Amino acid sequence: MAQLRLGHAEIQKRGAEILQVTHSTPEEARVYFGQHQIAFPYLCDPDREVHRLYGIPLAHPGIGGALRLAAASAAATVRDQLLEGERTPSPFPYLKRHGLNYQPDQAVFIVDRAGIIRYVYSAGPTGAIPSNADLLRELASHA
Repeated sequence: MAQLRLGHAEIQKRGAEILQVTHSTPEEARVYFGQHQIAFPYLCDPDREVHRLYGIPLAHPGIGGALRLAAASAAATVRDQLLEGERTPSPFPYLKRHGLNYQPDQAVFIVDRAGIIRYVYSAGPTGAIPSNADLLRELASHA
């Protein structure tokens, strides 16, 4: 998330905006915003309605995938804290809502001033978000 925050101004200079759509509830988002200063829109979609409307897939990883997700989440938490000084939100509220058999994707949209979606990227909760350079290249390809 820090990466998107750092690239936000450059994306706005190109006439676009970042919109993140997440599986968080508003309460979880308040905790997240208390830890991170995010200047772009962050849409809470705990019931997955926006995800369904835009065709963002919902993965069902099974027990093996859930264990890999837990390991990746733990690694991301440690990395964020030790290397970047950021705190990753706890996965426990998500696990209470969805259990181990449901992995929601998060989505990052780049929307231009006319309201046209120029780029959509989705990843699991611990998936890598594209670099700012990749987002800017994608935006430039639609100019």
